[in-house]
Amino acid sequence: MTAIVLLVLAVAAVFAAAGAASWAMTRTLEARTPPRGVFVNASGVRLHALDLAPAQPLARPTPTVLLLHGANLCSEDMRMALGERLSQKLRVIIPDRPGQGYSATGTGPVASPAYQVSLLRELMRSLDAGPLIVVGHSFGGLIALRYALDNPDAVAGLVLINPTTHPRPAGLPLFQRVAGVLIGPLVTKTLLPPLSLAMMGRITARIFRPERPPPAYAETSRLALALTAKRFGASLEEYSGLRDQLIDHVPRYGGVSVPTVILAGSADPVVPPQIHAEALAKAVPQARLVRLAGAGHMAHHAHAEAIAAEIERLAGCAGGQTTLRAVERPLQAGAGTHRT
Repeated sequence: MTAIVLLVLAVAAVFAAAGAASWAMTRTLEARTPPRGVFVNASGVRLHALDLAPAQPLARPTPTVLLLHGANLCSEDMRMALGERLSQKLRVIIPDRPGQGYSATGTGPVASPAYQVSLLRELMRSLDAGPLIVVGHSFGGLIALRYALDNPDAVAGLVLINPTTHPRPAGLPLFQRVAGVLIGPLVTKTLLPPLSLAMMGRITARIFRPERPPPAYAETSRLALALTAKRFGASLEEYSGLRDQLIDHVPRYGGVSVPTVILAGSADPVVPPQIHAEALAKAVPQARLVRLAGAGHMAHHAHAEAIAAEIERLAGCAGGQTTLRAVERPLQAGAGTHRT
């Protein structure tokens, strides 16, 4: 037996062992973190969502808050940051977006915001959710924008937290382009999940930089679940089609007709506000840009009070008046910017 054959067999054995470890890790994680929401059949696709409401009946009709998480996350991220807080006054629905958490991918391309919105719309109908305040973080911000574009009569307002909205002028960074080539189905189903679990602390610190994550964030948010094979594969599909989707959506932002609050972390290294949030605020007619000084990409955690106040203000809740400072300067006619 030649050395090359031995090397091939050794590599195959490594991938086989990693694949078995990945499968076992996924089963363990799912057993340890079972779904705790409701399941809804949306156009034949099984979606999972948390449906939170105040303990006491609402005194008057108010919009439902739809919270949409970002990439490589699930509903628990939004629940721990904003969901529990908002549900003291409002009904809050937090779905696992298609392909994430315990929601199935379905047959459509999860890279398509239109496809995701079509399923989320069916979810809202099944749960009998009335007018919506749609809140989206990062990639979830693009989904929220598409929801308002496709369903203007169902949306009372938008709150976008560090939204992904515009293609980078120079394309994706080199490391992302290389990762897109190297991390294929084989690596995703074998080496990636065990390696990610071993590096969970570094991954958490990286997505929160320059701010610090909440204590036990990875465990509470179920971050490891998002890095299992099928869920990370769905995230890779979102990433692979993202630039083309952004190019297609940019000309449509002027058609967003609902009041829109854009919250931009000034220190966000993942979705730089100069490329995304600031450009979006100039394009959306009823947009107001709120700058969160020193905030990173996961601003909805450290700056939850300011963000919750904006959501409650749009929903018309008593006590939902924002404490943000006065307008500094207009971005365009009808648009303003604040800083916290």
